[in-house]
Amino acid sequence: MKTLKSVARWALGYERRQQFRRVAAQCRQLGLARYCPCCRSYLRTFTPFGLVPRPEARCPICGALERHRLMHLYMTRKTDLFNGHPKKMLHVAPEPELSRWFRSAANIEYVSVDLFDPRAMVRMDISDLQYRDDTFDVIYCSHVLEHVPDDTRAMREFWRVLKVGGWAILQVPITSDTTFEDPSVTSPEERERLFGQNDHVRRYGPDYRDRLVDAGFAVKVDGFVRELDERTVSRYGLMRSEDVYFCRKVLNL
Repeated sequence: MKTLKSVARWALGYERRQQFRRVAAQCRQLGLARYCPCCRSYLRTFTPFGLVPRPEARCPICGALERHRLMHLYMTRKTDLFNGHPKKMLHVAPEPELSRWFRSAANIEYVSVDLFDPRAMVRMDISDLQYRDDTFDVIYCSHVLEHVPDDTRAMREFWRVLKVGGWAILQVPITSDTTFEDPSVTSPEERERLFGQNDHVRRYGPDYRDRLVDAGFAVKVDGFVRELDERTVSRYGLMRSEDVYFCRKVLNL
C-alpha cells in the first residue's frame, strides 16, 4: 500500500512538473505572430523540424507540426466531426497533438490503434483490422501508409470497417511524380536513399488518389489550405502544397 501511495504521489508530482514546464515554455514563447490550435498557444514563432529542417514547422509547446495544425483547422471548418452527433472514430498511430482533442469531444467514441506505439489503445495491424464491417463513422490515418508493406490491403481494410456514408482522411507525404516502391529494398540505408526515410517502403506521387479509388473510396483531393488567406497560413504555420485526401464510403447501386 505504501508503495502504491508513493507511486501515486510521484505520478501526480510528475504531471504537475509537466504542467509547470508547459506554462513556463508558453511564457518564454509568448507572442502574437503565430497560433497553434492544437494547444491553443499564442507564440512568437514556430521552430525548425525535419530531416531537412523546415523553418517554422514545429510548435515549441506541444510539438504539433504543419500537418497537425492543418488537420485541426480542416476538421473544425470542413467536416461534421464536432457537430454534436455521436460518432465512432478510428485513429491510426495516434499523434498526441490530436488524440487529446478527439478524446475530449463528448460526441466521439474514440479508438486508437497501432502495431508498435504503446500510446495506442489497441495493438493492431491495419492490414488486418479486427473489427466488423461498417464499424466506424470516421477514420483518421496520417503519414502511416508509407511505412506499410501492403498498403493496398490496409486501404481496403479501412474501406471495409468504415460505415456507408462515413468518411476517412488518409494522409501520406507526396514526394514523387509517381508512386515508386521496390519490395526487394530492405536495408535502412537503401530505404533512406530511395524513399527518403529509413523506415519508409515507398514514395507516393499524386497517383496515390488512384490507389484509394481502387480500394473502393470516393476521393476528393481537397486543396483547402490554398483557399486560406496569406495571414492565416502564416499565423498557423501551414504548407500551401499540402492536400487533404478526403475519402467517403458510398453505396454502389
